[in-house]
Amino acid sequence: MFKQNNMEVFPIIVPASNKLKSYNFFLVKHGNSLTLIDTGLNTDDCWNSLQKTLKNHDFTLTDITRILLTHHHLDHIGLVNRIVSTHSIPVYAHPYAILVLKRDKEYTKMRIEFFRKLYKEMGCGEIGDKQVVNLRNPIILGEDKKIHCEIQEITNNQLFGFDILEIPGHAPDQVSFSEKSVSGYLLEIY
Repeated sequence: MFKQNNMEVFPIIVPASNKLKSYNFFLVKHGNSLTLIDTGLNTDDCWNSLQKTLKNHDFTLTDITRILLTHHHLDHIGLVNRIVSTHSIPVYAHPYAILVLKRDKEYTKMRIEFFRKLYKEMGCGEIGDKQVVNLRNPIILGEDKKIHCEIQEITNNQLFGFDILEIPGHAPDQVSFSEKSVSGYLLEIY
């Protein structure tokens, strides 16, 4: 746990058996709100770790006031549906993430066609063809990964006391949530 000024951060760290080593997401107590930043994978390990962290700090699932997503990758959005099905709270994400999170069929078709043309024009050959096949991967785009609740767009550079900075690279929709102090940043999650 990290505590400073009017903010407490409770990391949820779930060991992984792959190259990532762990899945990390965070509860942030700020004033009277409890924000969940990212949600890990949709696994019992992530769910149980969230429940354990809540319990260890005298919180329950119903104390969470909102979910903020740093980007659309599965290890950051996995528990969203499970949480909001039991506790209806707002979910926020970068506008670029929403079409992916909703598994919008027209967006998916456009994205696949864009990369198919790009790889062809760039002479990528067989490697490009394999990449296009990967874009159709049901593990990534499957309906079972679709977020069912309404998602609010993060459109400003501040939200709920956090400074928001767009940091595309790892993902085109990635943002960081930061809290400043007089001496610099107290917290930066991305």
